[in-house]
Amino acid sequence: MQATELFKKIKTLLAFVDSGIIIADSNYNIVYVNPSAIKFLGKKLGDLIDAPVSNIFSKENWEKISASIEKVKQGSTPVRIHIEEKNKFLKLGISPITVEEKYTGFILNMLDTTVEEHLLIQRSELTSMMINELKDPIYTLYDLLNNRQILKDDEDYSNQAKESAKLLMNALETLLDINQLTAGVLNLELEDADAVRVVKSCVRSIETYAQKQGVILYTAYKSPSATVKLDREKFTKGLINLLSLAIKENHEKDVLYIDVKNDDVDNRASLILSIANTGMGTAESIFENITDKHTFSHLKDEEKLYIEVLTAKRLIQAHSGQLQVISEFGIGSSFVVTLPLAEA
Repeated sequence: MQATELFKKIKTLLAFVDSGIIIADSNYNIVYVNPSAIKFLGKKLGDLIDAPVSNIFSKENWEKISASIEKVKQGSTPVRIHIEEKNKFLKLGISPITVEEKYTGFILNMLDTTVEEHLLIQRSELTSMMINELKDPIYTLYDLLNNRQILKDDEDYSNQAKESAKLLMNALETLLDINQLTAGVLNLELEDADAVRVVKSCVRSIETYAQKQGVILYTAYKSPSATVKLDREKFTKGLINLLSLAIKENHEKDVLYIDVKNDDVDNRASLILSIANTGMGTAESIFENITDKHTFSHLKDEEKLYIEVLTAKRLIQAHSGQLQVISEFGIGSSFVVTLPLAEA
């Protein structure tokens, strides 16, 4: 009777645990599954109770899990293992259940670590990609610095060296930001700033680039000013990335519209910045993948050019803002940035 009451209390407690909990007897049959495990496994409770635990996992993973269960039996101490099951990464904790020092079953604790694993993959991929981008300016600088006389006598070579150095610094800064963003350790130095003035400054900085690409800029600043908590340097970098991407999507004689206004969003005064182009656009599914928080691993090489979207999105989110991307192939794309105004 006491054991039954204790089990009821344990079940009540486990019902509020975020990780998936499965309790099985010594014959590997399931006797309890908490709500998180039911949701995670995507099966009905009736299909799980009294069923073998082996039914849940692939044959390869079950061999690994059952070997760990045998260790638990022999050592009576918990064992932790990592597996990949149906495109999900799992951390499993296996703990023995003993009654009067006799093994009677085990508890399987399942924790979904897919997001964390994908972030590690993403960081590795982005690091490799950025290293490749760094090669050209590094080699150019190396060659030029080994020809000091040419640098002294030839202005074109000198300018090329300066441009390579600038590209190198920008690439390194971007790599640092990406690593900090994916690790969640980006440090922002926030201060009250006029976001409209910051936007205007960013637009001015890309005007020459837009002209070279044959893109006409139309701006509409419907708000004279808007005080927002910003890290000016990092926000500027993210916004320039976004503007540059919008220009890259365009072709000759295309237009880039930039609209800034104040409005209420979710009952809070906000700045709304809209960047829209009339270029060829991009399949919206690409943006959905790229702005997803998980991984780039499934994207094609040319689609990774849109890394600017992810960088900008996370920088904007770090400022308590949101980025919405709407794109349709053959029509164009629009990027809508929403930032809460600083409280007076």
